[in-house]
Amino acid sequence: MAKLFFLVSGENPTLPFSEVKSILSAEGYNYQVLGELTQLLRVEADPRCVEAVKFRSALAKECCLEIFNCRANVDEILSKARETDFTLFLNEGETFAVRVLRVRGSSPEISCLALERSIGGIIFEKNIKNLRGNLKNPDKTFLGVLTDGMFLFGLRLAEIKHRDLLERGPRRRIFFHPAAMTAKVARCMVNLSQARAGCLVLDPFCGTGSLLIEAGLMGCRVMGFDIKRRMVDGSLKNLRFFGIEPELLAVADARSPPLSSGSIDYIVTDPPYGSAASTFGFTTKDLIEGFFSSANSLLKKGGMVCIAAPKSIGVRDIGEKYGFKHLESHFIYVHRRLTREIAVFKRSEGD
Repeated sequence: MAKLFFLVSGENPTLPFSEVKSILSAEGYNYQVLGELTQLLRVEADPRCVEAVKFRSALAKECCLEIFNCRANVDEILSKARETDFTLFLNEGETFAVRVLRVRGSSPEISCLALERSIGGIIFEKNIKNLRGNLKNPDKTFLGVLTDGMFLFGLRLAEIKHRDLLERGPRRRIFFHPAAMTAKVARCMVNLSQARAGCLVLDPFCGTGSLLIEAGLMGCRVMGFDIKRRMVDGSLKNLRFFGIEPELLAVADARSPPLSSGSIDYIVTDPPYGSAASTFGFTTKDLIEGFFSSANSLLKKGGMVCIAAPKSIGVRDIGEKYGFKHLESHFIYVHRRLTREIAVFKRSEGD
């Protein structure tokens, strides 16, 4: 176990932290949360978990081995740096760089560039043989983060760029629909469900296949339904474009899908709502009620559901009405008339 910190996206205050925790749980890593600061999550966990976060996460940006933390005070920071044995992190002949990032204007009196140079100078004073600085392509990068009046300093274990999410955006797919979910939100939802590679993930409102694409790329077996033939055909084209072959993709009603009881490990879904979506005359609430009614029998004991719905629907109450345990909810403002709720539920371990 080691102390780690994750610098995450600032576009939502709660989703990024929950996504990282869900990935650790899904991949079987025990962890202890040490603290949450603005855009920064501190945990104690096996450092090998970083590879899972790097591969799966949509919202994490940096993963670091924590070396020290202190108040955002230059004298205190440099004192901590002088106390650090950098021979634990640097070998003879290696190159290194120091980067300092400021989160949301934290500690504006501190110059990030000056702090980088000062810490770099301290590292050179350690007299590690043939050590050189390299700002473009260093062997090791030390990252400092200023946030909420604190300074976290660590060795970068992974930097996550997310270019692939942009390449899988709705308009980059063969089949497009204006109501399609972005790859970023879809991937985050699959992670919140704690789906694991090899397990079966169902999306009973599959639309263009956004959620199934992300689950499939994580190594999950995927299955989807939609009440519209056009969407099913388009979803299949999109899945195959990304090299994913679904277990089953069919025209079916999400309220009564043609599946046997206890056959599904995870359900991740985004029922239709909003001006660009069609609900065939049913209210969104009716669809979600029907979905939860069928989901209870479809899921294996302890199976998970991650669902997106308008905040006004009250999806938590609906899920609990049908016997699901509500684990968490997150809210994404879309526009004046829509705030999306992403809710996570667990099916009872009992009958």
